[in-house]
Amino acid sequence: MKLCYRGAEYDYTPPVLEVTESEILGHYRGRPARMSYVRHIPFPQPVADLSYRGAAYHTNSHGQVEAAPASQSDAHATARSFPMFNSMAAARRQLLQEAARIHQDNIRRSLQHRIAVAQAQGNDALVRQLEEEMHQFA
Repeated sequence: MKLCYRGAEYDYTPPVLEVTESEILGHYRGRPARMSYVRHIPFPQPVADLSYRGAAYHTNSHGQVEAAPASQSDAHATARSFPMFNSMAAARRQLLQEAARIHQDNIRRSLQHRIAVAQAQGNDALVRQLEEEMHQFA
């Protein structure tokens, strides 16, 4: 098919898809109709030993779930077989703990600043309220 875009002519051949008719027969506006589906090219699925809520399972190259091998029945078998994931999890846990510590420090510093401003303004009720908040936070 010849097409033209902004004066540049080119040949376009749309990709050909294999269509298969299913055995499903339906009715549309009173007339019989067959459903047709595009034949998909199989995409290889990753093979892995996984666990979900403590239940171990195995996926094959067709994407189907199989029973886990007997040797890896516990939930931590995957973590032991892939030590890289253990180090990644430890690094992530450390990063989250550091972020939580920094967040608490920022809140504490903000409260101290607000208490200092309330004291400078002579607002004793606000100072008491902020000090109660500081005690709840600690």
